[in-house]
Amino acid sequence: MARWALVFAGISGAVMVGMGAWAAHAGVGEFAREWLRTGAQYGLWHSLALVGLAAVSARAPGRLLALSAAAFAAGIVLFSGSLFARALLDWYWISKATPAGGLCFIAGWLLLAAHGAMMRRT
Repeated sequence: MARWALVFAGISGAVMVGMGAWAAHAGVGEFAREWLRTGAQYGLWHSLALVGLAAVSARAPGRLLALSAAAFAAGIVLFSGSLFARALLDWYWISKATPAGGLCFIAGWLLLAAHGAMMRRT
């Protein structure tokens, strides 16, 4: 789990920084700028969360941790990706994926909590 999570986090983090810069400097409308900012912010935070999950998995691997990482990755693609597509391509219909991405983020955090609750005390 750690390897793919770190690769995904690295690529995702780079994309998020680029999109955040685009939001700050591109000549797009205010709605598009806000969608880019929001997508970049949520995506970057969850990219960092993936790095943390990879670190935790080195010490305490588990199925719930792997599911948490998968949920974060799916959330990044669905939530941030749909906001970016809406802002840059004006694909209004893709906005339906945004709430699904948000639910993936929530599920990822809950799965992480469940993993923590099930860890043995050391």
